[in-house]
Amino acid sequence: MLPIDAYRPTNFPVCTPTPPPADPRAPELKPVQADSGPNDFEIGVQGPDPDLAVGGSHDQQESQRDFMLALASRGFASYLTGHTPGTPRYPGDGDVRNILQDLQPNPPIGEVGREVTRAVYQSDIPNATPQEAYDHFVQNPGEVFGAGGMEIRPPTQNLEDGGRYMLETGGPPPTWLPVEIRLDADNRAITINTLDGHVLRGTQTFTFTDNCSGGTTLTQDASFQGSTPLVGDIQELASVSAGQHNAWQNAHREIYGQFNGDQDYTGIGTSAVSPELIKGWGQMLLNIAADPGRASDVLLDSGGELANETIDHWGGWAGDFMDWAGIPGGGVVRDVTDAVGDGISATADKVGDVIDFVF
Repeated sequence: MLPIDAYRPTNFPVCTPTPPPADPRAPELKPVQADSGPNDFEIGVQGPDPDLAVGGSHDQQESQRDFMLALASRGFASYLTGHTPGTPRYPGDGDVRNILQDLQPNPPIGEVGREVTRAVYQSDIPNATPQEAYDHFVQNPGEVFGAGGMEIRPPTQNLEDGGRYMLETGGPPPTWLPVEIRLDADNRAITINTLDGHVLRGTQTFTFTDNCSGGTTLTQDASFQGSTPLVGDIQELASVSAGQHNAWQNAHREIYGQFNGDQDYTGIGTSAVSPELIKGWGQMLLNIAADPGRASDVLLDSGGELANETIDHWGGWAGDFMDWAGIPGGGVVRDVTDAVGDGISATADKVGDVIDFVF
């Protein structure tokens, strides 16, 4: 009689599960409430989420503030013209490419868990190999980002390694989020790095691994923080952190749907009348109505930052002109106007705090 092993098929494929690169249930992460949906979506967070810390030095924060305000004004114009029938899109795709070309990466600064928040998002994609799921993201970025409420500009059919894109959101408030993509086809991984002017300093990697159950595990490991104190002001009325979690929850669900009978899943979508977008605006208005003192505080803080930015610019231009013309004192002008701008911003912050306390 032959040994038992001799009767076992020798050509039967053996699957060895690939361990996901991160686990949302790891001890250092705390669970965040989310709709698990049919794809068992989970979030685990470590750090100051949802009240995000702000990274970088004073000068770095002011630089990011200037970039962010410049992009926000263009993003608002793009969103308005993009959703007004018969109106040419402004800025155009060529302008968007030129803007992206001049931006630099702005990675998180500081220690994860203290200054930097880490979030691990994970979901299941049955009926898809890791390669198929990875290819869907790379070859259909408009659908994936669109489900997360982000229109990709310039529009593209495929993500490219090193490609730079502007993710346009309807808010609240409408804005632009510049990113750079890195593709690792061998490991089926997609990394997104933020660029100057993004609301967040951050980086995140999507990895597709075989679960040995006929499907794929999608793990998204993200590290991020506020890029400027303005983010903290915005969060008082519309949570940046919650908005990000919701966006990626819907993006995960879009990939799941492609292989599980829901190919038309649009998630948040990019329409100006998207129910999810209207819900976001409605929640912000409710927050304002529920606490007008806090809303006034946010308005004054934001106004102070805007005034600070304006004074810094005028001082910088004046100082540069003096240097160009050979007039001594250009550096003094820059320093004085910077100090004045900071003083106005600090005063507005204190006045806002008093109003918030009174109301």
